[in-house]
Amino acid sequence: MQKGSILIVGAGPSGLTAAIELKRRGFAPRIIDKSDRPHVQSRALAINPRTLQILKPSGVTEKLLEKAWKLNHVHFRGPNNELMEVDLSDLGGPYNFMLSLPQYKTETILERHLTEQGVQVERECELIRIDQQDDTVSATIQMSSGDEEVLHPSMVIGADGAHSLVRTQMGMSFTGSSYPQDWGLADVELEPTISMDGPTMFDRSPYIFGVIPISATRARIVSDHLEPLEILPPILKVTKVHWKSTFRISHRLASLYQKGRVFLVGDAAHVHSPFGGRGMNLGIEDAAWLAWQVSTGHTHQYMLDRRPVAAEVIKVVDSGTRFFASNSTAIRLFRQKFLPVFGRTDYFKARFMRMMSAENTPFPPWLKEDNSSEI
Repeated sequence: MQKGSILIVGAGPSGLTAAIELKRRGFAPRIIDKSDRPHVQSRALAINPRTLQILKPSGVTEKLLEKAWKLNHVHFRGPNNELMEVDLSDLGGPYNFMLSLPQYKTETILERHLTEQGVQVERECELIRIDQQDDTVSATIQMSSGDEEVLHPSMVIGADGAHSLVRTQMGMSFTGSSYPQDWGLADVELEPTISMDGPTMFDRSPYIFGVIPISATRARIVSDHLEPLEILPPILKVTKVHWKSTFRISHRLASLYQKGRVFLVGDAAHVHSPFGGRGMNLGIEDAAWLAWQVSTGHTHQYMLDRRPVAAEVIKVVDSGTRFFASNSTAIRLFRQKFLPVFGRTDYFKARFMRMMSAENTPFPPWLKEDNSSEI
């Protein structure tokens, strides 16, 4: 393919990964984004072992390791004490931990790496229209100058998020549902009263409350209560609030991942609960998988490979979110009395580890030869 013949719409983690992986494989994609810079608000935090394996060949993983906070455990606490701890060092593979890094920092690392490879993100450049007739794609973009340009790329990758214009204009439906309540979150500074070596889930019935460390003193707090600062567990001591917001959890899946020469990756194709930290990572995996299939000439397999994976992830994280957020007396009793016992079983540990690490979904074929490599 000629330079610029692959158009990537959206410079979030998925779009940037697609560009990096395509460039690494000898292509010269063109990537545009309507924003002037990465969003400063944290949004996604978790980077899982699968993502670290995917980004290692490009050299990005080492850059992430330098900047991120390492997560070695997952803690579950009841109203008064710790119920259970999961040791992530039991994970298989070369990366037996997860990373915590605000999404804008992840995007900054990815974009700088892409620039170093000779591909510049065209910012304040917005897709206006996209159309496909027979085997020809037409994409109209508006430049930062206000001028419009009509492109005829051989391929378009829609990485433009949950409200994807690419998906909408190509007539791909985005079916699913939303939870009835809004959730609250805040990035805060904490006194060191709990372990910051991994996320902690608190059972604050009738609410769920989570703490995800970003550094030794900074964390994201999240709850199905609109104002999580109002229901802080007594053990937590907040010294500063950096920002706070609300959000609504949806589980949605695109009807198609591909229509002719137009493809979807990341949130444009699927959205779901942040439980398990799979969202951004799943999008990065989509993008790398598609880049590999472009290089092998097997893009016709993309939807068959990736849509079932997203459907399974949505199913697992939805059930997990509903279990921990449920205010049912029976489920509350199970969480507080039986989960600590069940959580020590090999069965639970194996399933939980596989979900957190993404080992419950197919391993990227192009990485199989390097699966035994060490950090």
